[in-house]
Amino acid sequence: MTPKLKSKKFGTLPNGQEIELFTLSLKNKIEFSVMNYGATWTHLFIPDRSGKMEDVVLGFDSLEGYLQKNYQDNYCYLGSTVGRVAGRFTDNLFILDGKTTRLPINQGDIHLHGGKEGWDKKIWSTEPFETENSIGITFHYRSLDGEENYPGAVDIWVTYTLDETGKMEIRYKAVTDTKTIINPTNHAYFNLSGDFSKSIEDHLFMVDADHFLPMNEKSLPTGEIRHVAGTPFDFRKPTLIKEKINQSNPQLELAGGIDHCFVINREDTCAVLFDPVSGRKLTLSTTEPGIQVYTGNYLDKSFIGKGGIAYGKRAAICLETQHFPDSCSHENFPSVLLLPGEVFQSRTIFEFTVE
Repeated sequence: MTPKLKSKKFGTLPNGQEIELFTLSLKNKIEFSVMNYGATWTHLFIPDRSGKMEDVVLGFDSLEGYLQKNYQDNYCYLGSTVGRVAGRFTDNLFILDGKTTRLPINQGDIHLHGGKEGWDKKIWSTEPFETENSIGITFHYRSLDGEENYPGAVDIWVTYTLDETGKMEIRYKAVTDTKTIINPTNHAYFNLSGDFSKSIEDHLFMVDADHFLPMNEKSLPTGEIRHVAGTPFDFRKPTLIKEKINQSNPQLELAGGIDHCFVINREDTCAVLFDPVSGRKLTLSTTEPGIQVYTGNYLDKSFIGKGGIAYGKRAAICLETQHFPDSCSHENFPSVLLLPGEVFQSRTIFEFTVE
């Protein structure tokens, strides 16, 4: 079976610029859509046991949803490409070669996910392509030197690919003209039940990680790499999320649930999410060293999503493949430096099946 790609207008920005939505599909197996505003993953339809196709990622029915103030003020980045650097920074700064770079704050008193006008709010150029056994679309953005105070001009390419087996891949590539830092990710929210009014606490979750990163009261890693044994962060075997997330634990209390980076053991099948009711299963593989797992703790029904549903706490789970957060502050974390002449590359593969 051959995958197909189509495009349509998704909406118009206040400045009059039209936004396009690209849909990649394989009949009766998968259909996902991405728009060029923020290179944002907007829809994902996959079948349940009976073959019923339902959307399983949080988002909006139109572009207007992504532009509404209630959503923008929530800073939850539904399906967005996040960059230059995902997460937060200690004291909203980093130091390169003895020079301190202070970053603009955009959520309360912190710099989060690239700042006030991060990659999630940029218009990306697009280039659809086709190979012998796949289709895809490459999004490109040139981030100028000094954007959100980050040094260096960076060219970033994000490529979404669908192959004839139904596997979906997100691939990142970046180059710079000046020494800088980079740590992009995708911020999709999954609820495999297809019912966004339900919690994901009844999903089974597995992440092949012996260690996780504890955080402080500012949601920043402490620098410790802690073993998961004896903690609610031990998902080395498939476990109902509610069995762990509702335990009494200082780390869970800091975030109102899980919002932590897991140090994965291997590239292949590093995480699995499964909804026992629908039978939908997501298997994740990545070249990245970590997965930031976020259980939608801060969703508070403050904005309306698809189908008129106000997204509430734990309505979905994010599996953000990336380098560790706040790596610049911790020498024991993998480096996020990018030098001129180097090429940053990262790949994450999503495989959707039914059991």
